[in-house]
Amino acid sequence: MQSLKSLAEGFLVAAGLIWLLNVAALLWGGDAWLGLMYLLILLIPAVSLTYLKLKTQNRMFAGAQEWRGLLFSVQGIALAFWLYDIATTFYAINITGLAVELNPMGWPWGILGAMAFYVPTQGFAYFLLYKQKEKVAFLASVPLTLLTLAMGSMNLVAGAQNFQVFVNTAILNVSMRTGVITLLLTMNLAVPLTLKRMLTKPLKVTA
Repeated sequence: MQSLKSLAEGFLVAAGLIWLLNVAALLWGGDAWLGLMYLLILLIPAVSLTYLKLKTQNRMFAGAQEWRGLLFSVQGIALAFWLYDIATTFYAINITGLAVELNPMGWPWGILGAMAFYVPTQGFAYFLLYKQKEKVAFLASVPLTLLTLAMGSMNLVAGAQNFQVFVNTAILNVSMRTGVITLLLTMNLAVPLTLKRMLTKPLKVTA
């Protein structure tokens, strides 16, 4: 369970970072209205998770276990970078038709090449960090983690290049702007308030 939590935390942190970079790209060189929409979408989980973090106690685990969780969370970061690359590649090739796959395997078979790296790497990292308690296993996981992060960084760069196609082609329809932004603003207010009400609602005790 701790391994899954660490993987999810790394994935969510990386996904939030990617989303912020996308917002910045849209506000700077694309459709600013679309960038604002992306930002408002991001605020919904960000505010909700922050509120949950502040309202619930989170007991930190200490020592080697904390470091194991931190190292394994990098696997989640790399996974987010890879999925970002896949999503933006699909848009650039299948939706716009403005790009081609450079991988010799072609698209979408190029995904299998990355899977051949990530699946065994993450499985081996899990084995070293959570199934082996010796110090040498922990130390062996460090270069493996760095290798995974390097591979994920390459996917992030490729995804950012693909996202430039989205920046250049995607536009939020004028007739939809006010309605979509209003809806997202309403959700930004409604979701945290609903969450607050659910957490502060007293429990019914039956005698």
